[in-house]
Amino acid sequence: MSAHSWTWLGVLAVWAGSIGTAHATETDQYFAIGRSPRDSLSVLDEKVNREILGALELVNRGDWDATSCEDVVYRVYQRFRISGLHKIELWAEHTPRIERMPADEAYARFQKEESVYRNDRLWDWGLTFGVKATFNVAGVHMGADKLSHFFQSGWKYHQQFLEERQAGVPEREALERIIQYGVGTERGSLGLATTGVFSFGDLEANYQGFLFYRSLCQDEKPRLQKTSGGWRLTRPFDWREYVSPLFDESYNNSAFTPKRWSEVRTNLWRDYCPRLDSEVFREHYWRAARFPRGPDEFNARYVQELIARGELPRQEDYSLWAACGRSRPVFGPGEAEAVGGSPRPAPRYDTPRFDDAILRPVFELDGGAFHGARSDWNALLRMRFLLRETVVPEDAWDSVRTPEYLLWASLDGTLAMAPGPVGGGLRAWLPHADLRFTPVEQRFELNDAARGGTLAVGVALAPARLTRFLVMDRKLGVTLSVAGVRARLGTSLGERQRMRVFAALALDALGYKAVLHQSELDALHGVHVATLGAEAGAELLLGERLRLGLVLGGRAELGLGWRHGGRFSAPSDLGAYAEGQVDVTQHLRLFVRGQLDTLHEPAPGRLLTAPALLGGAAFRF
Repeated sequence: MSAHSWTWLGVLAVWAGSIGTAHATETDQYFAIGRSPRDSLSVLDEKVNREILGALELVNRGDWDATSCEDVVYRVYQRFRISGLHKIELWAEHTPRIERMPADEAYARFQKEESVYRNDRLWDWGLTFGVKATFNVAGVHMGADKLSHFFQSGWKYHQQFLEERQAGVPEREALERIIQYGVGTERGSLGLATTGVFSFGDLEANYQGFLFYRSLCQDEKPRLQKTSGGWRLTRPFDWREYVSPLFDESYNNSAFTPKRWSEVRTNLWRDYCPRLDSEVFREHYWRAARFPRGPDEFNARYVQELIARGELPRQEDYSLWAACGRSRPVFGPGEAEAVGGSPRPAPRYDTPRFDDAILRPVFELDGGAFHGARSDWNALLRMRFLLRETVVPEDAWDSVRTPEYLLWASLDGTLAMAPGPVGGGLRAWLPHADLRFTPVEQRFELNDAARGGTLAVGVALAPARLTRFLVMDRKLGVTLSVAGVRARLGTSLGERQRMRVFAALALDALGYKAVLHQSELDALHGVHVATLGAEAGAELLLGERLRLGLVLGGRAELGLGWRHGGRFSAPSDLGAYAEGQVDVTQHLRLFVRGQLDTLHEPAPGRLLTAPALLGGAAFRF
């Protein structure tokens, strides 16, 4: 995967550990002046309209007649964000259909040597998530962060506006209050308090996102309409109704904390003041000043009122001209024109296809044998059950997809069988059982077919584990966590992407732990501190179906508690395994697996181990 993708893996890891929170990022449009990327208007229009139509398709498969318009709007909002993650922003930063500046291969150099935010700090924690690349939408330069402001902060504006209006607040005052909310986020977690940047461009993107959500149900001619066949989109989304140079932070510049401004001002002086009178720069600002305006400029006017009243920083003090010690030239405002310039035929967007079943079960049955300590070879039965909601299939129109797993569950177990006494047939028992259950997992996947990269992150709620290891003298063990985080990163190597390598991490958070021992009838009750699991592997595709795979993995679990009699103990469970796999057909996998489970109990001072060698076949139905 590209260096940019690895940066995003770090972003996703932080996201997974702080679900539901917002993350501040910044953008640099100065770098794009004179390097305008290819216009991505049609690509972004297609993306947004497909997501809206996908939401309507799912609504119409249910009890659509009893679903209110605002409930449908919420389903639309969910198509752009899941569990604190801005899906459309990630998509825009990775899809090859959008040309970005800088390009992916030049991103690392841009961050270090060319961004207006570069500095000599050992670690700039305010820019942990990097500086966003710039792309072109209908002639406007904007960063990918404006997408999350448009769809996420715009949604919060929309929700607050409805609440204010329902409480009897006049419309103008309600509009002022939602903008004041946005101002608060720019002063706080999304701006000055974190990155040291107060973005006026973010405020404009927030407000335009609010106008989009309001257009779905609240306009005189709403975009959503209930018909005899379900909810329909009456007119497609068009970015030209919302985007303007006020999204461009080289035109609608930001304000900064003193330390951040000293760094940005130095970079502006060095890189851009010598070019200020060039034809390229003058044309850039002239076009921005004369860009056709939309019919609703309430946010822009009200922000200027707040600046005039001294409630917001003086924007002009932080402009490129201020950094160069000059006054901003007068380029002349744009005339009031119809948004979007010359009309174009309304494109027709196809509704995304979904699997037939909303809930899809997957059942895997493994048969083989294992050999454990103090036992003969025994038959093995291993089962795995998955129940998940429909996944949006990969679209042929783009190499990046973002499916949604809204429900995920699994169940693993082993059953040993051996011959009984002469003439007694088979007897079965559970000398070793490991049962895992995850009621709900919210999962995000990003697949790049062009480069062969895959990235998946999920958050599991209340994952549980039941264990029974008679060879380890454990009658029963119970571990219940509050939440778990799963991450998986992979990439394809070689010609035609026939070889894949991957790595995965899993972390279960604080919870409850109890253990009952067979020999002592002694229970441990206490706290499950954490379980960390890691896995890495490689697979080689030899044909359409034949696949060779090798997987190495391990697990470490720590608990704290009290044994019978009040003795404190800090037991730890360790496990490791290696598994070779051969997929013969789509439904048949042959495997051989060696594993070792170890239990360390410091209070009684004992170490118990359970080695096993497994081999057999897995059948998927």
